[in-house]
Parts: sequence; C-alpha cells; structure tokens
Amino acid sequence: MQGYNLAEGRYENRTLSEDEMWSAFSNLFSAHSKNSSSYKFGFLKSIMDNLYNVDAKLTLSFDRLFGTFAEVYWNLVLKHGIRQQPVIGRSKGTYLEQVLNATAARYAIAPNVPFESISDEAKFEVCKKIKNKCKTNVVGALFGDTKGLFYSFSKKEEWIQINPQMYEFVCKHKLAIEKLNYYEWARYLERINDDAVMDHLLTKIDKSSERENLSVYRRILFEEFENETCFYCCRKLSNDGQKVHVDHFVPRTFIKDDKMWNLVLACPTCNLQKNDKLAENIYLDKLVERNKNIILVNVNAKDMNTYNAQNLRAVYYWAKMNGYNTIWQPKKKIGV
Repeated sequence: MQGYNLAEGRYENRTLSEDEMWSAFSNLFSAHSKNSSSYKFGFLKSIMDNLYNVDAKLTLSFDRLFGTFAEVYWNLVLKHGIRQQPVIGRSKGTYLEQVLNATAARYAIAPNVPFESISDEAKFEVCKKIKNKCKTNVVGALFGDTKGLFYSFSKKEEWIQINPQMYEFVCKHKLAIEKLNYYEWARYLERINDDAVMDHLLTKIDKSSERENLSVYRRILFEEFENETCFYCCRKLSNDGQKVHVDHFVPRTFIKDDKMWNLVLACPTCNLQKNDKLAENIYLDKLVERNKNIILVNVNAKDMNTYNAQNLRAVYYWAKMNGYNTIWQPKKKIGV
C-alpha cells in the first residue's frame, strides 16, 4: 500500500488474526518495503517508546512522537556520527541531518552532547522543524507498509490512533518487534556508513532515547512528595544524590521511557540488586497507591496526565509476557 502521500488514513476496523498482525510487520521489514532513509524505522521506534503514553483512545500526538523522533536522531547523528541516507555528490545529508547540524551550530553545542542536555529553546526549535518536515511522508509511509492495520492518522490534526487489536499485539510482542526493527535499521545503516561508526550499532539505536540524568525526578519525589524511604526495603534515605537512586519499577529496557508513575526512589543496595528485574506483586500494589497519593497532592504532577492504575498493571503483565520472569524482592521487606 502506497501511503506516504496520504493526508489521512484509517486502520481497517475488522477482526484481525495473529497471523495478519505479524504479516503487517513482516511486510515492513521485507524487501517490498522501500527505504530511501531510515525514518520509518525511527518513527516505529518513536511509537514503541511511547506505547504507554497513549490516552484512553490510544491516541498519540505528533508533538510527542516527533519529540522522541528528534531525540533519537540527535543522538544517532550528532553524538554518534551515523548518516541516515547515502551521500551523493555534494549532498549535505537529509533535511533532518541539516536541521540537526544547523541547530548545533546555532547554539554552539558540542558534537557529543546528548539531546537531554541541550537547552529547552534548542529542543523546541529542532522538534518543530523536524515534525513539520518529516510528518509529510513518514507517517503515511509507515501506515502503508503495515498494510493500514497498525494505526489511523491525520496530518492536519497531527495525531495517530493505534488500532486496539494491534495495540494489544505490539504490547504482547514488544521486544520481538523492537529487535526486528533495530536489526533491519542497522542493516540499512551499515550499507551507507563507514565501519568506524558501526561499533555497537544495535546498542546505539536501542539507547538513542535513553536519558542519563534522572536527578529532576529524584528532587521531585524526595522534596515535593516526601518519598524519604527506600521504596523496597523502607530504609531511611538522605537527600544525597550518591545515596538515593532513581529506579524504573518496570525495567527501562522494556518500557523505554522515563515517567514519574514508573519511577521510585531506592537505596543503592536495592536498586543494584533489582537491576533489570520486576519486583514482586506487592510492590506493584504499593506503587499504585503511591501514584494515587501523588495525584491527590498535585493533579498536574509531572508525567501523570496519561496515567491510570489499570495501565500500570497491564504494563507489568506485558513485561512478564516479554520474558521478564525473574521476580525480585529485597531481603528486608516492606514495613520490617
């Protein structure tokens, strides 16, 4: 299906089999899918990274999606020096690469500075330009390559709405789809880049939207919401960045996002021991209660606008479905 030039598209509203849904993604990753740049892979990553930011109608705004898209490409292009399209003649690269390089020059940003560390003004500028340009073809192209089954979209109103059946499917098979996407993305990039930038390419793609500094969440949780004990063992925490860790309750390797409803404060021992595991179910109940209290204290609390307890429980379940089967608990339990 040729979808790149569509102004809007509607997913097929009918019952889909598991085979049909796999076929939609197989088509995207097959030789039938034409790629003049890596942008479809990047846009799919943006959707997968935002799966748990959808609203009740499973809608995501272009601002949110292309915010992630801009972050991914900033880190790949400027931090790691990876080209996204073959260089022909005197070409200065794709429009996206030109925007990124021009923004870095305009704000005097060093090449290795990650997206999270640039100014809000620079972020806004680069996200707006990339959204306005890349939405033209990328949104419709991915719609067409997934056979019109994955989502509906409107370029005018700037949203996508994920097909409920496909939403359940991609949550159930999230890691498998991500690995397929990264593999085909890497294969494409290997054809157009020098060997010097190819080391650990899959890791670079996977971590291209990962933030290194979560101190703002540490401050908010500790100071504004008085989370002054380790979420897991209840050990008293001191307001010291070295002694207070921010833990992703559902591992970040699965959720690929940093949202307050999934972040807790932990002592170094618990955080390092838990690592990439799920905590036992009693802590899921505790987190649901913690999040309810945050919303009661401040209904406009950071990152809580799309949160609901049912979705958190679903994310925990989907993580189990994706292989996070080792359940962790601290040696010192709640209330002890």
